Amino acid sequence: MTLPVLDKLTGAERELVDAARRGLVHVTDAPVRAVVLRELLLGLRGPVDPRGVRVEGARIAGTLDLDHVEAGVGLALVECVAVNTISARRARLPWLDLSGSRIAGFDGTGVRVDHDLDLSGVRATGSGEFGVICLRAARVDGLTILTDAEVRSSDGPAVYFDSGESRSLKGRGLRATGAGDLGAVRMLGAHVSGELSLDEAVLANESGPALHADGVVVDGDLRLAGATVTGAGEDGAVRLLGAHVSGEVALGAAVLTNDSGPGLAADRLRAGDLRFAGVTVTAAGAAIDLVGARIAGQIELGGAAITSSGGRGLSADSIRVEDSFSGEGMKVRGSGEYGALCLLGAHIGGNCYLEGMELANDSGAALSGDRLRVDGNAHLQETSAAGSGEPGTVRLLGARIAGELYLEGARITNDAGPALYADGLHVGGNLDLTGVSVAGAGEEGALRLHDAEVGSQLRLPGAELANATGPAFSADDLRVGSYLELVEVKVTCSSELGALSLRSARVQGSATLAGAAVTNDAGPVLVADRCEVRDSLMLSGLRGTSAGEDPTIHLLGTHVGGQLSFTGAELAHRDGGTLVDLEDAVVDGPVFLPAELVGPAGRVDLDGFRFGSLGDATWREWLDLIRDHTTAYRPGPYQRLAAAERAAGHDGNARQILIAQQRDLHRRAPEAIGGWPARRFHRLWGALAGYGYRARRTAAALLLAVVAAGGLGLWAGHVGDAGHRAAEHTSDLTAARGTPCTTVELIGVGLDRGLPLSPGVRGRCDLNTGIAAGQWFTVAIWLVQAAIWALATLALVGYTGLVRKTG
Repeated sequence: MTLPVLDKLTGAERELVDAARRGLVHVTDAPVRAVVLRELLLGLRGPVDPRGVRVEGARIAGTLDLDHVEAGVGLALVECVAVNTISARRARLPWLDLSGSRIAGFDGTGVRVDHDLDLSGVRATGSGEFGVICLRAARVDGLTILTDAEVRSSDGPAVYFDSGESRSLKGRGLRATGAGDLGAVRMLGAHVSGELSLDEAVLANESGPALHADGVVVDGDLRLAGATVTGAGEDGAVRLLGAHVSGEVALGAAVLTNDSGPGLAADRLRAGDLRFAGVTVTAAGAAIDLVGARIAGQIELGGAAITSSGGRGLSADSIRVEDSFSGEGMKVRGSGEYGALCLLGAHIGGNCYLEGMELANDSGAALSGDRLRVDGNAHLQETSAAGSGEPGTVRLLGARIAGELYLEGARITNDAGPALYADGLHVGGNLDLTGVSVAGAGEEGALRLHDAEVGSQLRLPGAELANATGPAFSADDLRVGSYLELVEVKVTCSSELGALSLRSARVQGSATLAGAAVTNDAGPVLVADRCEVRDSLMLSGLRGTSAGEDPTIHLLGTHVGGQLSFTGAELAHRDGGTLVDLEDAVVDGPVFLPAELVGPAGRVDLDGFRFGSLGDATWREWLDLIRDHTTAYRPGPYQRLAAAERAAGHDGNARQILIAQQRDLHRRAPEAIGGWPARRFHRLWGALAGYGYRARRTAAALLLAVVAAGGLGLWAGHVGDAGHRAAEHTSDLTAARGTPCTTVELIGVGLDRGLPLSPGVRGRCDLNTGIAAGQWFTVAIWLVQAAIWALATLALVGYTGLVRKTG
């Protein structure tokens, strides 16, 4: 048998040896030399009970050196005091219990513990590069317990667990203070096969990370709920870069602080769920960094308060969340171009719940969601977002929401750029902006949806949109699956591009601005050129005020499949310009454009406008509108109104419309007729033939010409000189005195001279051209004859409809 190293033992040491052999706990406040403990574990003092060596309250004298010891029993030093560092480098112990003890440190590099390593309640103060509690490359097959422990290091880590392994690590209430870049609690590449719990821990490092756990693998949960973590520097207060947590990462109600860098740095984190409800993070860099993270379950951030003074608040570019992302009531403040809440290229497999958030960034975006993909619904109701600059406040460029996007009651502001910037946004269901308040600046627009697509309804009832230096709502090339609703919106802006811009937009259902109030002091109220609305376009009750060169309502080339209604609308143009431009617009259904809309001096443009019917307006009201309220003469509106009346079987109305067209041509575009002779003839033609549309008037004029011819002949028989008459018997024309004709013969002379068909009286009675009176009557009858020929021709073409001059 190998002799013991020590020849003499103190009384307390003999009692310890006896207790160890009997499996009892030795309680003493006397010193116990460390070497005696080593001898007991090595079996140099004889067999030890399987319950191990257990000491309570003792002071350990000397250095407890367990390096390379392969002990058959465990060691418990409960509430003991070890002045020097305990070393167990590459030792193997069944279990080790240092709970409640005060130690100078513990070096367990490479130690193997078959069951539990209990360091709960330990008080340790020390220094060194590898930590006061060093478990580098250690393997603990049971629990590693640091519950309520207090560990301080003046120049390095407090707890060092790089590449360590443990079935579970319990650190609830741990207070660890370290210094330097290595971190206060360091766990790089560690593997915990169960739960890693640091709930309510207090971790601090004034010159580096508080928890440094890059690449850690946790097969269960990683918990920091209620923890207080204070770090410093660019590495972050908590570092979990590339970490892999099969269960949840729980930071509920935790407080993370870093005045010179990130709060939580967890790029490429792999986790089941993230439970961050109520977390408070204050940092100078990215407060929470989850770039490229993969979350198999859901993210919970409800009630979180996240603030960064020099970077992003929550940075989650390219994150993938298989289930839902929840942040109800979250408050996030950040800075920089893409700012407070950044989800660029993120993919959320379930719903996104962000109701009631408060987002702020005074130098960029509040929410950046470019290329964001949400497979469910996205909820941002009652969210408040304040941003600044060209990137926009809420950015959703190219984002794809498979379900619904709700923004009811949201308040979004930007003092130097768009408020809601969502070009290329795709929403599979409804986009609901009911009651939203959007205030932006600049030519990009306050609410911008260029080339966006909404699968069902786009709703903005009661919304308030404002932009003092650009459009309020800019949605060129927008596509809406069923319904565009702008009921009761209030819009104020200053833009030559228009307050509401819907150029080339396509709405598969109906669109309505009923009851909207829109004011633009530099341009149009609504610009919807080449817009397509499959059903109705309702502008009923719209109150719009515009200015500038363009019309108040601009519908150039718009196509409306149903009705177009201006019923009850009130439009004003401060510069006296056109109120409604319907040039080349097509309305397949009825048009409701009441006369009171334009008032006595208002102007509309109807050139090329085509419509199905006139709604409740009479054709005379429309004729007045075309004649008295269009900006210039155009034939198209007259022609289409006449066609509509003719299609309804009202040919007489159609003729009156076309006659009014010719009169308007003469009044407003006389140069189109020709020189003054053409214009005189045009006027005469209108008077005599109604421009070819009143053949009866032509026939009446023809009858009058015939009567005039007969009358001239009768008159000629009573006028003469020197005994002769202008018309007398031809057989006596050379007689000294003429022979008078009968009354019938005189009328016949006039008709014979004036009409193509002769009544056969000129052989006996004719005009006497030998005297001056006869010559004058001859010339007069020639003129009548020319008139009869012309009137006969006009009557013919008027009745047959062979010729129409449309202008």
